Amino acid sequence: MIQNYFVLNRFAIEASAIIYNSLVTEVFSQDKNKLVIALQKSEVEFFIELCVTPGQSFIKLRTNYSRAKKNTINFFKEAVGQKLNFISIAEDDRIIKIELSDSNIYFAIRGKHTNVFFIRFYNIESFKTEDEKIIFDVKNEFKKKQFIQQFNLPDFKLKIEDDFLVKVKSHYQFLGRDVIKEVKARAKSNSMSELQNLLKDVLLEINKSKPALFIDENNSNVNLAFEHFKSFPFTKKEDYDNLIGGLNSYFSKKYFFENRLKKIKVITKHLDRELKKVSSKINNLRGALERGTKEEQFKKFGNLLLINIQKIKSGMKEIELDDIYSSNDKIKVKLNPDFSPKKNINYYFDKSKAEKISFEKSKELLKKAQTDFDILKNIEEKLTNIESIKELDEIMKELKIKKHVQKKEKEDLKDKFKQYIIDDRYNVFVGKDSKNNDLLTTKFAKQNDLWFHARSVSGSHVVLRVENTKEAIPKNILKKVAALAAFHSKAKTAGTVPVAFTFKKYVVKKKGDPVGTVHLLREDVLLVKPEIPKGSEYVTSD
Repeated sequence: MIQNYFVLNRFAIEASAIIYNSLVTEVFSQDKNKLVIALQKSEVEFFIELCVTPGQSFIKLRTNYSRAKKNTINFFKEAVGQKLNFISIAEDDRIIKIELSDSNIYFAIRGKHTNVFFIRFYNIESFKTEDEKIIFDVKNEFKKKQFIQQFNLPDFKLKIEDDFLVKVKSHYQFLGRDVIKEVKARAKSNSMSELQNLLKDVLLEINKSKPALFIDENNSNVNLAFEHFKSFPFTKKEDYDNLIGGLNSYFSKKYFFENRLKKIKVITKHLDRELKKVSSKINNLRGALERGTKEEQFKKFGNLLLINIQKIKSGMKEIELDDIYSSNDKIKVKLNPDFSPKKNINYYFDKSKAEKISFEKSKELLKKAQTDFDILKNIEEKLTNIESIKELDEIMKELKIKKHVQKKEKEDLKDKFKQYIIDDRYNVFVGKDSKNNDLLTTKFAKQNDLWFHARSVSGSHVVLRVENTKEAIPKNILKKVAALAAFHSKAKTAGTVPVAFTFKKYVVKKKGDPVGTVHLLREDVLLVKPEIPKGSEYVTSD
């Protein structure tokens, strides 16, 4: 909920009370998507950290900031030396205003255009580079906005007979998905009066109740909400006296979980690879030991040749001798025609010796491989109960996994596509154009995700993310996704549209195919009406 309007509203109220009348000492960045405003009040330092990453933007207030050993870029130099008067929020938008002595800093959350702006008199600067038209529009827009310093509690006095939550969210677009989700989690009916009262209760709790972290240790996940919220799964809950403390703890735990999960993935991948290698080695060594050694056979050949050395002639490829070790049966012994009789004899004695050494070595290697296997399995079992990052680092050291060779996780591409959530559960991603379709299908979609496309017409590739491969997707959900695929195609105005769907693993792109073109190895077809179906919610990129 860190991006929710009302959470930002409460943050502005709390932060304003703490840093009122502080002095701006520096505005700097050490990260292309993060800006820091350093403040001084009496002997205490404060830092407002602003992140403008689309979908992950946030604002937080800290009393310490550890600078990395890298270049710092300074911004908004005219802000330095000015006093901070107060922090407010737009009456109907996620725009936080930091009012200084004779200028303002604005933090605006708006998808890919999330940015920080500094306005002093007629001049405007932006943290992220923006084109002139956007700068001009922003300046005019901010002038017209009403900014408030108290908690914003709408009265929701609308003439609504049905679909209250859908219509109220449409009218008050800044409500946010998390608020609606919480109301639904509490609702016992679709009664407008009940939903209206629940909505007010949720907002009042955001304003007055204790912030809480809902920690799901099973899935290494943490959510910030409020103490009586019901819509977030958790195994442990932590309450805080104020939002600023809760926010800082949220980011600390979020970083911990992400770091822990990343290390566990690296260790697990390494263990899987090493266990396969050691298992294969054990099987090969066991097979070699079960086949036994030819030490005695080669020794016998050497002795028989030594006894019959006078019978061995140069250039012979084979010789037949009486086997004195086995009732004088005849035995054939292969010879190297290029070797002398003595060299052929020594060859078999050497082979016998080598076989003995190799067999003993295989026993030692098998013992070591079994020990290595047991160690790896022990680490694998221990891994499920490890909480400490330090313990994970020790395991990585033990397994000789170097930190600098860890592969970076793939870029999270989901913000590059249109996204819908169906029935508050199923995530659907829609390509925006041919190039974007290719990105969605070939880079983002997983093998067991479901892929949709209107048949025989051009249109968007549509992907239904399958989170649990063991759970069947209900047919009504498949039809809703197919309806979205039809809606995002050239057949949008048709009455009924055939939509092909299949698992992504059956969608192939051949070398030389035009942009956006793919081939299906197998497919099923649904006949649907092109529409954004009921229960579908469009998710913006922030």
